[in-house]
Amino acid sequence: MNNKQIAAVLHRIAVYQELAGENPFKALAFDRAARIVERHPESFEKLALEERLEGIKGIGKGIAEVLRELARTGRSSVLQELAASFPPGLEELLTLSGLGPKRVRLLWQRLGVTSVGELEYACRENHLLSLEGFGDKSQQKILRAIAFRKQHQDLHRYHEARGIAEQLVAAIEGSGLFERVELAGSLRRGKRILKDADLLCVPREGADAVAVRAALTGLADAEPGPGVAPDTPTDGVIAEGDTKVSIRRSGMQVDFRIVPAVSHPSALQHFTGSREHNTLLRGRAKALGLKMNEYGVFPLPRSDGGEPGGQEPGGQEPGGQEPGGQEPADGAPLALADEQGVYASLGLPWIAPELREGEEEIEAAEAGRLPVLVELQDLRGLIHAHTTYSDGTQSVAELAGACRERGFSYLFLSDHSRSASYAGGLSVEGLREQRREVEAVNRDLAPFKVYCGVESDILADGSLDYPEEVLAELDFVIGSVHSGLSMSPEAATERLLRAVANPYLTILGHPSGALLLSRQGYEYDEERLFAAIKEHGVVLEHNCNPYRLDPDWPALKRAARLGIPVALCPDAHGPEDLDYVRYGVLMARKAWLGPAGVFNCRSKEEIDGFLASRKACPGG
Repeated sequence: MNNKQIAAVLHRIAVYQELAGENPFKALAFDRAARIVERHPESFEKLALEERLEGIKGIGKGIAEVLRELARTGRSSVLQELAASFPPGLEELLTLSGLGPKRVRLLWQRLGVTSVGELEYACRENHLLSLEGFGDKSQQKILRAIAFRKQHQDLHRYHEARGIAEQLVAAIEGSGLFERVELAGSLRRGKRILKDADLLCVPREGADAVAVRAALTGLADAEPGPGVAPDTPTDGVIAEGDTKVSIRRSGMQVDFRIVPAVSHPSALQHFTGSREHNTLLRGRAKALGLKMNEYGVFPLPRSDGGEPGGQEPGGQEPGGQEPGGQEPADGAPLALADEQGVYASLGLPWIAPELREGEEEIEAAEAGRLPVLVELQDLRGLIHAHTTYSDGTQSVAELAGACRERGFSYLFLSDHSRSASYAGGLSVEGLREQRREVEAVNRDLAPFKVYCGVESDILADGSLDYPEEVLAELDFVIGSVHSGLSMSPEAATERLLRAVANPYLTILGHPSGALLLSRQGYEYDEERLFAAIKEHGVVLEHNCNPYRLDPDWPALKRAARLGIPVALCPDAHGPEDLDYVRYGVLMARKAWLGPAGVFNCRSKEEIDGFLASRKACPGG
């Protein structure tokens, strides 16, 4: 088991302990241990098997015994015994925004609620009004959370879908039956949330079709997913054919598109582009006397008058419709070496997958206006990271070293501010102590540089978390909303506008506070906010944590068009979180951003100049 899997078990134990009404400190200890395990640089499975758990802070005797059992067997008898004490639907209730273990326990014990459906009925019948701590506002909030869940049912976050797809690619490549396997569809385009994943599979020449299908269907879920009753039938294999096999893997539908090598360039383009993008391409092809689909690009038959005519062959409609099952009509396809050749046959340069959303990319390609998109290697520094001063797992020196090892030349250090007591937010003296340590680290690691700042909570009235004289001591300030997410759009907008107008705010962090598939966050007037950000010279954060990716790429694109610099921020709490920037780069590419539009593509000298100008003239 890897550390994340082990941490998930410890977290579930903590949840069940709270549900059981056990000593809260016991549950807190397991929850804290889960965070320690998840962010630890060494394998906890190996540590447990080698009896090296003793002395690790936060890992007591009881937790160590659970870890040893997990390492040996992959199971936890403690978790099994706790889970057996409760109806299985209670875990599902805990996924709803605003419902913690104590409230779920009360709903179960007093109202007999054990599922989301029962909870929705209880809310609509006003049954929650009889419970202490619940009221009409609580009921409405729960109903909104249930509606949000229904709306996003069967959807998956990008990083989760990518992880599943990459496991499948490795397994398919290991079978020896395939010449190549590639990501396609919305996964290749980099959508934040996906319903399914498309994989393009090219069998080796002469590979047996039955063996090819068996290799793909053999990758399906054999058992129901997590939280599903053990006796529930699995629908692991959804469909099986010569050109398409659909399975369910880790609860997500995966469509394998099976194509011959000659069709690979066209199929890769076809199964990547959105419906809108492919429709535009097919219209362009027809105007050029061509027809195109997943099989290739073909000359249209000529009519009696010598003009191109005829119908396009059957095949998949853009955007994920089922194939028509027909081979191309008559005529041989154009010889295409790769996907670039598909676009070249239409008189266009290759269009990056992230841009293929059917907006303006075809026009830009025609006019030679496609942007040079940002790459991961363009980033010069890391912005927004936490240390052990608040809720991170590394010291200042360790975090700076991890950044330097990745080739970065600077780090924006931003631990939580004092209002974030749940995350160990820094007092004024704590901030000053950290600054003294940063100065020592900078002497040791020069020319690498740590900029000392803070992630300040934006309070309900829009003010920042420290007085101005304290903020003035810092190199920069990231302002983020972490509470009060139920404000009206008008109040939320005014809150953000006041924060942006603060002369000491450098970067506005994750403005909506949304968590993908978990919490909607709040609405605000984007036009007014972006105008204020531009006016005050503030940088807009794109939070690269895969559970946030906030704001979404269309908003980033609108901000960039206004000239607002975008910082790609991993919001790192451990060394592995530094790599979250790759998700931010993906979103920035979808937003048509090049290096010039990304704040942390600037050199250390440029950053020094920017921060110095802010100090000289606060507020832009």
